[in-house]
Amino acid sequence: MLRLLFQNIEQSFGSSLSPVSLLVYCGGLTLLGVVVLVPVWRVWMEYATARIGMERHWVMTCGRCGTRTIVSGRLCGQCEEDLGIPWIVRLWTASTSSHGWTIPPHVRWAGHLLGSAVFLLLSVWVVAGIGALAPQGALHRLFLGLAIVGWAVFGWVGGRAVRIGKHGVLARARDALMALAAVGAMAVALFLADAARPSQDIALARFETFANAAQIGPRVLQLSEGEIGFEYLQLDQEHFGYHRIVPLGFYGGQRLPVERSALKRWLVSHLRAHAASYTARGFTVRIRTERLRIEPGQSYEVVERAGQVLIRRVTNR
Repeated sequence: MLRLLFQNIEQSFGSSLSPVSLLVYCGGLTLLGVVVLVPVWRVWMEYATARIGMERHWVMTCGRCGTRTIVSGRLCGQCEEDLGIPWIVRLWTASTSSHGWTIPPHVRWAGHLLGSAVFLLLSVWVVAGIGALAPQGALHRLFLGLAIVGWAVFGWVGGRAVRIGKHGVLARARDALMALAAVGAMAVALFLADAARPSQDIALARFETFANAAQIGPRVLQLSEGEIGFEYLQLDQEHFGYHRIVPLGFYGGQRLPVERSALKRWLVSHLRAHAASYTARGFTVRIRTERLRIEPGQSYEVVERAGQVLIRRVTNR
């Protein structure tokens, strides 16, 4: 299904796919930079205007005396005539005006700068984690760009939802819902980007061999009859074309598990324990082992190629 989607996209754009994907990718990075820098610019401008005594107010022309007056209430400041402002407009202007802040400006500025710094660090972590700086092919770059756009929109509306200042409850709820939608769109784009990544050998492990043993990192695995096995968890969702290999460990004279974090160990245990229920829902979970009789004094690597796991000898080039 996903391959058909990718083929339709490639056929629809044709030769323009590469420039379009580059435009979306660069646009996403630019938008992300703007989202990070705008709060800094806003704080700078507010500080500069506060230093010279500038304030922001709503103004209007009085219908009776024709005087252009600052709106500070229902009455004109010149003739004290009712300005005829609807209550909903008075409520909205009161919530958007900078007049009468109850929170000191320096506290707001510090909060905005701190939030901008935290979002910058999170953005660096996200961009590096998804491999956005090294796109592989036009389709992969296109979906990475869309994912970055989703992350930038999340930062923009999410920042508005939690910003310090006069911001109504309904407006904050609206911005929070938009932020959740942006995260969902980003997750979909990342899923498509991962599926659109060009097929290539993915290195899973590497080891050296000597007489009846294998050196796997700092650990040594004793082998039985010169044969080594690599156990892995294979996840498949055929309808969406999802495929993932999760290394579990090596087999020889004993089992040598792959080192991983507590969260990943829990996830693997959960998938193994509930494999039948996931399979019933179309998400296949399999435990498989790839075996190979090795030769002493050689280097080997475990790779994933086109959805298959292979143990092969590393040749010097």
